[in-house]
Amino acid sequence: MVIRTFTKPIFLLVCFCLAISCTGCQKSPPLSPMAAIQQKLTDMEGYTCLATLTRTSNKTQTVYETKQDFKSDGSYRIEMLSPESVAGNYTVCDGSRVCQYNPRLPDAVVYDVAPAQQRNELFLGQFLKNYMQSEGVAVESAALDESRCTVLEAIIPGNDTAMAREKLWVDNDTLLPVRLIIYDADGNERYRLDYTAFTYNPHFDENLFRLPA
Repeated sequence: MVIRTFTKPIFLLVCFCLAISCTGCQKSPPLSPMAAIQQKLTDMEGYTCLATLTRTSNKTQTVYETKQDFKSDGSYRIEMLSPESVAGNYTVCDGSRVCQYNPRLPDAVVYDVAPAQQRNELFLGQFLKNYMQSEGVAVESAALDESRCTVLEAIIPGNDTAMAREKLWVDNDTLLPVRLIIYDADGNERYRLDYTAFTYNPHFDENLFRLPA
């Protein structure tokens, strides 16, 4: 009789535990490409990348190979790798001061930058700030280099007619940026960055963003 008294409650308890276990095993539905991209960019604390920069001016184009390092605290560094005439030039910002270095000149140029002027549209971090502040911008899907991408568009604040709007292409599968284009007020392409290598949230050597004493 003792066995009969506890058999049913134990059976119910086992069923209850199994139900909880099965419920816990249910996976959340996968994020849409747009949601996954937005989450990846929002979680970005910094990045390092290699990118081909194409600058269009007066119907002429100049192409540079660049290396970028960026931190969400406002520190950044961009170095020119080619062509040879500018190789070794770099600009670095520690969050409050900017240094422009040219190995062909005896001294680096260092200057303070007011917080309202701390902008560099060639960095993905600045695009993200502009995107978050933009209203009524477009989001679309597009094919680029045989891969499906989501395209984010942002309005660049300020009155610089040479930099009015920008678009970012992000690969839906890898969540890596593929291309960033900056347009002037007439819709003409002024700057294009094609990313050839990109790493989210790398470990930075802090000396990378240190300015000359």
